[in-house]
Amino acid sequence: MAGIRKVIAIGCSGCGALAALAVKKLRPSLEVTIIREPQEKGLLTRCATPYICCGNVMVDSSYKDDSIFTEKGIKLVNVTAVKVDREKKIVTTADGGTYPYDKLVLATGAKPIMPPIPGIDLPGVFTLRTSGDAVNILNWINSRRVRNVVLLGAGAIGIEEAYLLSRQGIKITLVEMLEHIMPSILDRDMTEEVQDFMRDKGVQLKLNQKVTTINGTDVVKSVILASGEEVNTDMIIISTGARCNVELAKDAGLELGRLGLKVNQNLQTSDPNIYAGGDLIEYRSHVTGKPALGQLRPNAVIAGRVIAKNILGFNVKFPPLINSFCTKFFDKSIAGAGITESEAKKEGIEVITSKQESISKHSMMRERKPYTVKLIFDKQSQKLIGGQIISDSECPVRYIDVVALAIRCGLKVLDLVTVRCAGQPELSPDPGREPIALAAESVFEELYSK
Repeated sequence: MAGIRKVIAIGCSGCGALAALAVKKLRPSLEVTIIREPQEKGLLTRCATPYICCGNVMVDSSYKDDSIFTEKGIKLVNVTAVKVDREKKIVTTADGGTYPYDKLVLATGAKPIMPPIPGIDLPGVFTLRTSGDAVNILNWINSRRVRNVVLLGAGAIGIEEAYLLSRQGIKITLVEMLEHIMPSILDRDMTEEVQDFMRDKGVQLKLNQKVTTINGTDVVKSVILASGEEVNTDMIIISTGARCNVELAKDAGLELGRLGLKVNQNLQTSDPNIYAGGDLIEYRSHVTGKPALGQLRPNAVIAGRVIAKNILGFNVKFPPLINSFCTKFFDKSIAGAGITESEAKKEGIEVITSKQESISKHSMMRERKPYTVKLIFDKQSQKLIGGQIISDSECPVRYIDVVALAIRCGLKVLDLVTVRCAGQPELSPDPGREPIALAAESVFEELYSK
């Protein structure tokens, strides 16, 4: 880190904020500046936005205020960054301000993808990414006394919105272009139970469908599906993915990948003095080795910490992407890690899979709840490449972290048949029903039984 005096982070969410904080913590003498959008304040936990827009939590309680930066001597600039001059190593802001750097962190995130649907600009159509989006949605719900909502996209945000809004008695229609919910996280055989449960809770699932038209004059009134069906609605929330904000990086002449800004294992861009992470970049999939997006907060947070260490010369590699994930819908907890069986087959990977049912507590305990674990192995290498969990209890869903670590460490069938998790009657299944070991045992028998 010889010669480094000034570090700038552009963006103040998971990656940029954590990179700035970690640099300042490890080297308090460095001059650290965060340049962010004018409306930004503090550090928002973005996973709080579905809860904010449904009135479950307040915006202020979801923020860590600016004191977490200012008390550590980090300078805050609330003006949009408009140019990075790599030769002079200067960032220029919209008000003409210039900020020299020795090392720069790009954490400009991503913006929601807006499908090209006629009527999408009507009042009453929303995306959900920032606290401002969440507050606008909440205000619309309250001021318009919303009773019907159409959600576009059955990924994580769509499922959580369906859960939180239907809990308030609002009728939900969830539209998904693909054949089942959470297609990038779960296989079809694991979604059927959740989909039935969602329907039981009153959610109208429109799968293999898309919205072709949004109707209304002053405000949204209905949507037309590709099937021709018309669905009346008081508002629409679009959760169909996000596109990396690469404009600043592109203008600076940095190398782009197929999906986002390109970085190496140290999260350096094509300019060794500029690092990037979070929703802005394309990662490398742990399983396929191909470019992949990792637009989840845990990836951004770890990326920020890795960048800080590498700025200071520690040479820390960011691990390839596994994308551990969990969410819930009422009493159903849902988790996934690695790749799905269907994705593996598309990649030409021959797989062997196993589904194992278990219970959250020992069988003698009355409060026990069922759950199911699915493991996906590469048949040739016998390595674990994916896992999924559906649970009626919140506790077992955290087994997905065990699955993710097993994938990262390259554990094979023979490794997992001896997995021993801590056991206690109120906290775990019977040791004989530990589902990861049993699922691996089932695969072992399929591979080696005569």
